[in-house]
Amino acid sequence: MVYGYTKRLDSAAASREETYMKVIYIAGPYRAPTAWGIALNVRSAERVGLEVARAGAMPLIPHANTAHFHGECTDELWVDGTLEMLRRCDAAVFLPGWHHSTGSCGEWAECDRRHMPRLDLERDRLDWPEQKQAIGAFVRQLSKVGPV
Repeated sequence: MVYGYTKRLDSAAASREETYMKVIYIAGPYRAPTAWGIALNVRSAERVGLEVARAGAMPLIPHANTAHFHGECTDELWVDGTLEMLRRCDAAVFLPGWHHSTGSCGEWAECDRRHMPRLDLERDRLDWPEQKQAIGAFVRQLSKVGPV
């Protein structure tokens, strides 16, 4: 496992250190015209999230968290809630196609506002093996820095 940094708890526990694993938010399109399209978007996010986990960080995949809740609450609730989850993460990975998603565009802007590290898998038009390498390198780089 790759852990990001250690932090002293307090002077009474100076001999103890707590190690924190990085939590990485997976951002990308969720909504689609059909249930099949939504399922494909969820699977894409899960695929990237699994690579984040294999690299040693914990993925937060909002797509999978609420995959079967479509239509049960307002889009506003989901968008606001996923932004709140993003704020609690150390970094984000943006899936190909993210810029076509209103929610993902808001997440990108929130990362800008918070100076949060992010990996844009669309920018370089990488194929899947190259995306996996980029994810691994991103997680390794994050593990070298303290709290974000």
